[in-house]
Amino acid sequence: MRNTSLRIHLLSLAILGFFLTLARSPAAAAFPANQPYPGKPVIPVFPHLPVPRNAQTVANYNWPTLQVFLPPVAKANGTSCVICAGGAYIFEWLPGEAYPEALWLNHLGVTAFVLKYRLPKGRLPPSGTPWPLQDVRRAVQLVRANAKKWHLNPHRVGVMGFSAGGSLASLAGTHWLPGNSAAPDPLNHFSTRPDFLILGYPVISMRAGITHVGSRRALLGRHPRPSQVLYFSSELHVNPTTPPTFIFCARDDSAVPNANSILFYKALLRNHVACKFEHFKKGGHGFGMGNPKFDSGHWTADCARWLAKMGWLKPAPAR
Repeated sequence: MRNTSLRIHLLSLAILGFFLTLARSPAAAAFPANQPYPGKPVIPVFPHLPVPRNAQTVANYNWPTLQVFLPPVAKANGTSCVICAGGAYIFEWLPGEAYPEALWLNHLGVTAFVLKYRLPKGRLPPSGTPWPLQDVRRAVQLVRANAKKWHLNPHRVGVMGFSAGGSLASLAGTHWLPGNSAAPDPLNHFSTRPDFLILGYPVISMRAGITHVGSRRALLGRHPRPSQVLYFSSELHVNPTTPPTFIFCARDDSAVPNANSILFYKALLRNHVACKFEHFKKGGHGFGMGNPKFDSGHWTADCARWLAKMGWLKPAPAR
């Protein structure tokens, strides 16, 4: 028991140190933590959640929201992307893995939606579907349902995620729900399947020896059933309907094993899914937009070329 407590304590210290490192980065300093980006509208993902009105804020992780980042009208191309920040499923690093990326996507003409999802708190809800997965599915449906309002093409909606947010994005791409035209809820008429994925140094697997232990524990609890471990290991659920994917990570990532990205990439190849994998030499973990001194800082240029090659940066009118 003493050894177990010591391991948990050391793991907590490591995670805290990692977060403090992230908080000191230039990207984090540019934006306020746990606050909405100024001037960007915030939309509730589930308006009728039983959260007190005065507690319905961007800092309340029981109240999922989407924040809308519209590109300049002259650049807008009809493509959109929902962004899921990382944070080991125990917080969300919006200043480093959401806001800068939203502005970068706007520069490409892509409309960005920063998702603040509910945190799982180490347990699954009665439905068995993690709250973050419920939220990202709903976010994709919200974007599609409001495509005309935002001048978007509903068939060009992507999901981007970093670290544990990459886990969430991969789950959105492997455990998506088709639209149901007979559903009482109009949003459920729309499919939750993203049209493309962008995964930055993602947690993909929940399997021992591959996963990031802190993220798995926060998502599934300390003692998940073997069936849960397998179900939420995205690399095991890739099939030909999995969205085209751009993946990147750094070889010197000491937090999330590279095997997560590699296994997902190989599964995409086996299933003939269009994909691109950038395996950089240096960058560590949690580098967000990247340090230009390291080769991992090139991921944005590489991703932009991939998006253009796939046709998502060409103008596409709303439908």
